Amino acid sequence: MTLRDLKFLNPFQIPALSLRFRMPNALVESQAVLFFVALCATLLASGLAWAETGVTAKTILIGQSVSLTGPLASIGTDFSEGFKTYIDEVNRRGGVFGRQLKVVLMDDGYVPQRSLSNTEKMITEDGVFALAGNLGTGNVIAVLPLLAGKRVPLFAPFTGADSLRSTPNRYLFTVMASYSNEIEKMVQHLTTIGITSIAVVYQNNPFGKEGLSGVQATMKDRRLVPVAVAPIETDARDAAAAAQVIARVHPQAVIVATAGKATIEFVSEFKKTGVSAQLLTWSVADTNLLVKQLGKDVDGMIVTQTMPSPFSVKLAVSREYRQLMKSADRDKHVGYASMTGFVSAKALVQALRLAGPDLNREKFISAVESTKAMDLGGFILRFAPEQHHGSTYVESTIVRSGGSQYVY
Repeated sequence: MTLRDLKFLNPFQIPALSLRFRMPNALVESQAVLFFVALCATLLASGLAWAETGVTAKTILIGQSVSLTGPLASIGTDFSEGFKTYIDEVNRRGGVFGRQLKVVLMDDGYVPQRSLSNTEKMITEDGVFALAGNLGTGNVIAVLPLLAGKRVPLFAPFTGADSLRSTPNRYLFTVMASYSNEIEKMVQHLTTIGITSIAVVYQNNPFGKEGLSGVQATMKDRRLVPVAVAPIETDARDAAAAAQVIARVHPQAVIVATAGKATIEFVSEFKKTGVSAQLLTWSVADTNLLVKQLGKDVDGMIVTQTMPSPFSVKLAVSREYRQLMKSADRDKHVGYASMTGFVSAKALVQALRLAGPDLNREKFISAVESTKAMDLGGFILRFAPEQHHGSTYVESTIVRSGGSQYVY
């Protein structure tokens, strides 16, 4: 037996262990037992006796790779601020079973290869227990093989990609509805009020292409097809051309399956065409950014949301969010993106508590899978062994340039 073996011992199992040493002298045996007990107690006190990576007697280390720069910087920054706000409050109240939560936050600029490099570093060098809140469809797709190989969970990534939900993955859990849930809400609304001439502009990457496929499938269910389709690059260099393609057919509505700069530039260029159409986009478009960048051009735009309103007083989670964001002096980050980060952190903490004080990755996974209803304050997630995606909740908002949003 070596010191490395002793690292993983439970001190309460030491007396049984002593029987296997076959020592000839009872006094010697008892002295050995005392030695092992004292050694394990020392290891426990130093935090070395916890067998799971990223977990000590005093801390739990969580990794997060998001876009703090690049085309989705506003979304990533707000998300991380909301996430941090709840984690700070949990730590202020004593942590989870006495352990403080520490977050290793890295910027990937919305570049999948950087997400992969960040994640490799956080796992192999920083030794994180789990990843939480990684942002972007392509970015999450890039890291999944690594996470599966290392058996490291990814909890609450900020993406609604259906491709991540269609194949079971033991190490992936989501807390937001899928893009198909959002698209269904949009198309249902449009067809209910008699709008069938629908065009689509989509971001030319995995995220946007999934959005296009989702719109086409949802419209097909209603025996419809888009009247025009136009791609737009993430840096929006072709926004004007995409706007012209859509404007030529004079659609009644345009579904904008983009995020960040691509959304801002397309809407701005489309408004210049003078064509009147109902514009709809989804949760990752970031309503705060829309209002700030588009001014009056945002008036009447419909944005689907996968979180309860951060401005509502009806749900306890919304009230808690606003109170803590204000206390942390983060009012300028209040919005749906930071609400998503806040809810993601709150769900992560509940999952850690359900896993119990003797924390390891397998217990964490099993604890989430056993959660039939995780109530976060009126916003409820439902998980099961074959259901790692906890929410289908979608609401729609109508955005006004004054910053007001109407929910329906």
